[in-house]
Amino acid sequence: MIVSARERLILHYLMEDINKEITIKEIAELIDVSERTIHRDLKNIENILKPFQLKLLRRAGVGIKLAGDYNGLHQLKLAIQKQDYMEYTPDERLVIALCSLLDSKEPVKLLSLANDLGVTAATISNDLDKMEPFIQRYGLSLIRRRGYGIELIGTEESKRKAIRSLISDRFDVPEFLKMVRESIQKKSSNTIDSISERLLGLVKKEKLLIIEKLVGHMNQQLPYPLADSSYVGLVVHLALAIERIQRGENISIRGEYLKELQETKEFDIAREIAKYLEDEFQVVIPDQEIGYITMHLLGAKIRFTREIGVQEDNVETAFIVNQLIKQVEDLSGVQLKGDQSLIEGLLAHLQPTLYRLKQNMRISNPLLEQVKKDYEDLFRIVKTAVSRVLPDLNVPDEEIGYLVLHFGSTLNMKASLNKWKALIICSSGIGTSKMLATQIQNHIPSITETKNISVFELKEMNTEDYDLIFSTIPIDGVTLDYLLVSPILTDDELEKVQRYIQLKGGKRGAGLYKEEKSASSYSIQYDDFKGVIKESSLLISILDSLEVFCMEKHQEIEITLKEVCKKLSSIGHIGNAAKVVKALKKRQQLGGLGIPGTKIALFHARNEQVIQPAFHLIDLKSPQILKSMDNKTIHAERILLLLAPEDACAEMLRITSYISALIIKSEESIHIFETATKSQLIQYISQQYYISNVQTHKE
Repeated sequence: MIVSARERLILHYLMEDINKEITIKEIAELIDVSERTIHRDLKNIENILKPFQLKLLRRAGVGIKLAGDYNGLHQLKLAIQKQDYMEYTPDERLVIALCSLLDSKEPVKLLSLANDLGVTAATISNDLDKMEPFIQRYGLSLIRRRGYGIELIGTEESKRKAIRSLISDRFDVPEFLKMVRESIQKKSSNTIDSISERLLGLVKKEKLLIIEKLVGHMNQQLPYPLADSSYVGLVVHLALAIERIQRGENISIRGEYLKELQETKEFDIAREIAKYLEDEFQVVIPDQEIGYITMHLLGAKIRFTREIGVQEDNVETAFIVNQLIKQVEDLSGVQLKGDQSLIEGLLAHLQPTLYRLKQNMRISNPLLEQVKKDYEDLFRIVKTAVSRVLPDLNVPDEEIGYLVLHFGSTLNMKASLNKWKALIICSSGIGTSKMLATQIQNHIPSITETKNISVFELKEMNTEDYDLIFSTIPIDGVTLDYLLVSPILTDDELEKVQRYIQLKGGKRGAGLYKEEKSASSYSIQYDDFKGVIKESSLLISILDSLEVFCMEKHQEIEITLKEVCKKLSSIGHIGNAAKVVKALKKRQQLGGLGIPGTKIALFHARNEQVIQPAFHLIDLKSPQILKSMDNKTIHAERILLLLAPEDACAEMLRITSYISALIIKSEESIHIFETATKSQLIQYISQQYYISNVQTHKE
């Protein structure tokens, strides 16, 4: 198949939104050619489409669009991507030129670039003008001098970010490593185009596959799984780091920040990874590089449980989630408060997102343009809400797009019947999977129970537990009865989904729809029952030991904490009081603990010196100015002290997390924690826990 650069551009615009019609005039203006030229190119494009069961639909006065199923569209995209180009579009020339500059330690001659790309020096010079905005996003700049050449100037960190961005923009996550393997094996039926080869040349393909095995092994050891994009991102980062280290390009990191990273559990994992890489590639990996590996692990952390943990910044994240939901409610006029699915989804997504934003780590979002089109008003609302809640952070549209998916899936939610269990296989993150699941549930009310997984988790799943399996990506190497659909469903695909369900329904049989209750129809299973009982016992223990410590004089917070911890040590609740105080102070230094708009602050920590979980109140003699979670200040009159052992079991963490979440659940709960007596608070916490965790299981 031979496709010219202009034909590829036309196909790109047609494939961008398969449901939207575009006029010949619009295409001509986008490509900057005549309408006659577009008509001529479309004749050849019709022949290109035939092998993929696609065709052009034309409506006079309206425009043209592609018609066909998602699988054919996907195969066409792959075929275009894998062809060996004889000419390049302006964007493709820009990518190749940028690869050359990133890969060179010396200035590159303008004429050399022009010869490589088969264009004039003036054309390349014009391309470089267009390159400037892209590289400026990463803190890079160009030096262009006659007789000297062209040189890319910036830190090693900035250059690596630009390389990772180029790769993530070019390759679909599930396709990336597959294409690398095919390239190495030189499979004639799946050649990689020259642009992809240039990008992969920035990180040696053989290194990628060696490192992939390491990351795959490490992924099984992590307390949390890596999402597909994070998995591939870490593989690329490590391969790129080795490549640049071997060339003498070292990265730098602030000393105080490196020290903070070294105290995390992820740094220990990163050190193990570095040791393996040193042995494998015979290089010395400095602590600065290990720090950046740690940042990737921290940024990739995704939680699949309900906890708002007492470690790291989760309480602050919960506050931000509540504020964000409130702002979207105010702007949209739709009530969202109390939607547990939305809260959990935002918590899981925002934890790594906030880390990425604070460390200036960018991500790609392949669905951004589609999200902007399908959720135009909601995108504007969420972007406004984010700017109000996080005024000090520059949140790019890519991150906004993922947040929109969470809100969009909640706003689209409808009541449905409990008949089918569906497995959703996606690669673009929690929001995308959730949105696809919601679309299916909206149109197929009989599907209510869904589970979203990444393709990397598929081998660990028992797919026989699910009636239906949907995937947004082709799945190779497995015998699996699944339906391939796009992340945002078209009308044609919905019909295909319905036919698929009808077929599966015939196989499943009507016997599953008996009216009488079986044991499996009860909402709580035995393991869940044991968990609720264990959690309830732990909560009773915490509430029975809850104390209110009233300070008799005005003093520094640290002195107050020392006094309280000494008392807790004397009754056997904690071991070394000084070490617990140190952990609390260290947590305070990481970020504000005051709850904005209140007179309370939550001091919390997990430490090996904590013998049993504890929750206590400290009433101060007089208000103390403390940094709050929104980086402002509050006048704190009450300290909430929440402690948990370092090796706390899952049930214990759920209980301590439940308490921290309950504090900021509503304006009412904040007022109660701010003013209640000991007995009133015990009554409130136990009552809320019973309502949300015990009563919901009753038949």
